[in-house]
Formats: sequence, structure tokens, C-alpha cells
Amino acid sequence: MNINLTRLTRFLAVYRNKSLSRAASELGMTHSALTKSLQLLEQELGTELFNRTTRSVVPTDSGNRLAQRAEELLALADQIGEEVVSGKRHIRLVAGPAVIEASLAPALAKFYKTHPNIRVTAETLPLDIAVARLRQKQAEILLFHSTTVNAIPEKRALHINQIIDEAYVAVLRNDHPVLQTPCSIDDMLQYKWAIPGYGPIFRSAIPPEIEEKYRRSGFPHYRVLSLVTCLALVADSDMITLLPVPFAAREARSHNLKVIPMPLDDGARYDVSAITLAHSDTDPVLADLQNAFAL
Repeated sequence: MNINLTRLTRFLAVYRNKSLSRAASELGMTHSALTKSLQLLEQELGTELFNRTTRSVVPTDSGNRLAQRAEELLALADQIGEEVVSGKRHIRLVAGPAVIEASLAPALAKFYKTHPNIRVTAETLPLDIAVARLRQKQAEILLFHSTTVNAIPEKRALHINQIIDEAYVAVLRNDHPVLQTPCSIDDMLQYKWAIPGYGPIFRSAIPPEIEEKYRRSGFPHYRVLSLVTCLALVADSDMITLLPVPFAAREARSHNLKVIPMPLDDGARYDVSAITLAHSDTDPVLADLQNAFAL
């Protein structure tokens, strides 16, 4: 069976707009030409894709099934075309914001030494959108905190591999007044914290009695999804932040900030998993990229 990719693109426009007129306008073609294109695609597939009336265009079961795979097919076609023209592999990576800031630069630097001709595009997206991209083959690898990864539904089609497991440390000014105390959990909760994360899924993994103590103290005062911003807040105030050891080792000390062991005994770790499609062939290049994150 041969599927015309141009007709497939037009089908998706109709599917997305639920209207031939709106899709034709989006595509810059006439209503009749778009109708003819859909009819030819239906002939190629041997099935109706839409139930059409004068007022609506409703996808059939076949249309819904095709829509689920069409974006994947078009993304794969784009990737193949790009790699054929450039002659270079292109890896599309999606990660959580903390992973991008804390771990991506040293990992890519290491990966570049062994694979200098492979292109990489890295971006950050919400996990549900990232997983959809992966399933549609618009991304090849995802990197997210393992706590959030555990909440993904329907994980059977995914291969999940822990690649980082490091401690968090507290970062604060060198002259912070809490350093004159034993720095117990109660001492440190007297001050305001800026945390790069701490969402509902992460909180659910904290023992209830500790989470309640955090809640009563107003922890965290700022929840900012940026490690760099949290560092800046700490440098200019009496706030305290919580950062992964590798990032703190590189960045906090260069800003003349104090790094101390994490006193908040909640068991939290900087625990990152790589997610790929489970049924894909083993890819040595993706394996090397994952290994580049090993510290």
C-alpha cells in the first residue's frame, strides 16, 4: 500500500479543524481540491475516513486510527529527508527544565567528543506532551525526574532507564545567619526557600509527617522552575535553595556560595530516568548519549 504524504498532511488538517472549509483555508487550497484529495486518500486506503454532512465532518473509526499514526509517519518522513540531505544523524531530546540546566551541558560535551557529527536538538516540555512526542516519533529520548516518570500511564510501550541518582545539597550565602546554628531541619525552615520544582507528584513521595512540617513552615516560599534563578535569589537574599550535587559543584561555588549537606530528611534525590520506545531496535548512539550523563 502506498500512502501519499501530501494527502496525509491534508487529512490531518481536516481532522484537526473538523471542517473542510477551515482546513482548505489553512492549506491555501480550494474546498473542491481538498475534497478530491481526501477521496483519493480514501481510495488508497480502501476505507472512509470521515462521515461528511453539509454541516460537519466527523472522523470514522478508521479516520481516528489513521490520525494516531499519521503524525508519527510524517515526523519520521521529515527526519529521514533531513538526514538524507545533510548526511548527519539528528537526535531530538526532550527533558525537564532542571535536567536541562543541571546535567545537559556536561553530558553533551562528553557526547560530542565521541560523536561530533551527530546533531542534537534539546528542548523542555511538560512530561505528557513529551511522551506524546516520543510515541509519535517526534522525539527519540526523554529525560525526566524519576518521580514524575513513575506517574506516566501506559508505560508498557516505553523503556525507562535510570541514568542519574545523586543527592541534593543546600546552597546559601557564605555569611548566612543559619550557619551560626546546628543547621537542623528546624533551624533551616526558619528561613525562606526558593526551590526549582516541588510539584504535586514530587510532594506525594515525601513522608507525610515531613511534608506537613514543610507545609506549616510555608516551604517553599518561591517555587521557580529554574536553577539559575534560584541561585540568583540565594546570592542576593537570606533565602536557601536546594540543588543537585553536580550543578552545585559547578555553579554555586563559582558564585561564592556555601554548599552544605541537605538537612531536610525527606529522602529526596536527583533521580533522572531516560525514556525511549520499548520496541525500537537497540540504538548504540542513544546508548552512548545516556551513558554521557553518568557521573
